Amino acid sequence: MPADRGAETLLIVQCGSTHPRVRARFGDYDRWFSERLGVADDRVRTIRPFLGEQLPSYEGLRGILLSGSPASVRDEAPWMKELGRWALEADRRGIPVLGVCFGHQLLAEALGGRIEPSPAGWEFGTVEVDLTEAGRGDPLFEGLPARFLAHTVHREEIVAPPRDVLRLAGNAHSAWQAFAAGARLRGVQ
Repeated sequence: MPADRGAETLLIVQCGSTHPRVRARFGDYDRWFSERLGVADDRVRTIRPFLGEQLPSYEGLRGILLSGSPASVRDEAPWMKELGRWALEADRRGIPVLGVCFGHQLLAEALGGRIEPSPAGWEFGTVEVDLTEAGRGDPLFEGLPARFLAHTVHREEIVAPPRDVLRLAGNAHSAWQAFAAGARLRGVQ
């Protein structure tokens, strides 16, 4: 059932598609998030700009989630730059934005940071992540201990952080596991 035009919607921006074997067993990125967020199906919408789908207007959006991707922000595809600008404008309009993995990296680049391959190589699996003092006070991590387990699959990371962002979490592999830019924009590796 399509979302009521007057209702607020969570927008999942799918930035790529997971491996075909993973997708066949568990679904794709959009399904992973929609099932875990506890939002009614008629209040979630997915777009796929990597397939040429147009970014929507901001009207009626209550939040935006930028997913992971097998792509690299270093590919610098036109849709990536457009999505970065669009997401920052959403934040300026008061819409919360969360970037996960590729989405985290895309937001960091859009804010003026730099993403490159990690000198430590791939970080893969369930790893310990430590919250910074700022992270311990951030609503995104409310209820989590100062050190927690997170699943991660990435080979790129923030090597030059954007100005005016707060580092919320890190570990021995990647100092920038999470960041905050203002009150509503967050990125998690």
